[in-house]
Amino acid sequence: MKKKILVVTLAIATAITLVSYKFKHRAAIASAPSVMVQTSPVQEGSLPQEIHAIATLSARSVQITPEIAGHVNSVLFQDGAMVKCGAVLVQLDDAVYKAKYESAKARLQFSENKFRRMALLGKKGVIAQQTIDQAESDLKERRAEMQENAVMLDKMKLTAPFDGVVGRSQINPGNYVTVGQNIVLLTDTKHLRIEYTVPEKYLPHLKIGQEVKVTAAAYPDQVFTGKLTFISPTINADNRSIAVYAEIENDAGQLAAGMYVDASQSLGTTEHALMVPARSLVPVLDGAQVFKVVDGKAYSVNVVVGQRTHESVQITQGLAKNDIVITDGQMKVKNGMPVQVKL
Repeated sequence: MKKKILVVTLAIATAITLVSYKFKHRAAIASAPSVMVQTSPVQEGSLPQEIHAIATLSARSVQITPEIAGHVNSVLFQDGAMVKCGAVLVQLDDAVYKAKYESAKARLQFSENKFRRMALLGKKGVIAQQTIDQAESDLKERRAEMQENAVMLDKMKLTAPFDGVVGRSQINPGNYVTVGQNIVLLTDTKHLRIEYTVPEKYLPHLKIGQEVKVTAAAYPDQVFTGKLTFISPTINADNRSIAVYAEIENDAGQLAAGMYVDASQSLGTTEHALMVPARSLVPVLDGAQVFKVVDGKAYSVNVVVGQRTHESVQITQGLAKNDIVITDGQMKVKNGMPVQVKL
């Protein structure tokens, strides 16, 4: 019984102490002198949406390799030279294939003449239709044979599949090359690609053709522009991101594959965005807060920050249009403290 009375007495004493503390705290705040602050209203406006990424430039490239083994007759390019699509880079010894082609060409001509004679005789009823059909079949076979030899002869010339710059030659005239052996690397330096990933929340805003701006450390005062040309049809389950790439024209040859760049992609414009000066934010453990002025007193408000600009930040939760927030002097303010706005 005595223990119960003691416990009740302690609880009542604790409650009285807490109430007294809160009363004194409120009284202290109310009696405290006003803090001089500067404020700004929450403004509503249009906010360009952008995403930023750091990536590496890449270029379309291919190793020139032979499809037929043989000796190298001549190397027809200079290391590091610009070549056009279709330009002959390497000529292999094609004497054997030339002979086979000429032989097939002669057999084809003979078959054509024979078929014309057979067709003429068939019209006169001198020979059977079977003989004409046999001549036509032979003609088709010879024609296919000549086309095959023409293709084989053409493969003795290694050509550029697109415009680009050749690297260092890995062969010399007289070398014997095998099928698939690397001859030289051809790189398209005029059309570069930047590959990066975008958080999945931006998927509804991604559109083919959106502008991408690129800056590189080698050209700090210059901005290069490109267009978004690929959006992955799937989302990476590990980091919940979408792979995309943009193509950049590099006609002047300033950029190079392998270069690190900063990319910013425009996603359109957010209308009616709520903006406050960036300096009004106060960092806290679980995010950020601002001090809102209501009836001459400052009250802390937790906010959710969206996109940032040079001097402002977007507030997606916590404030409304025309709310007044403290921009300077908030570090001297406590929750519920009276403030005076500097004019």
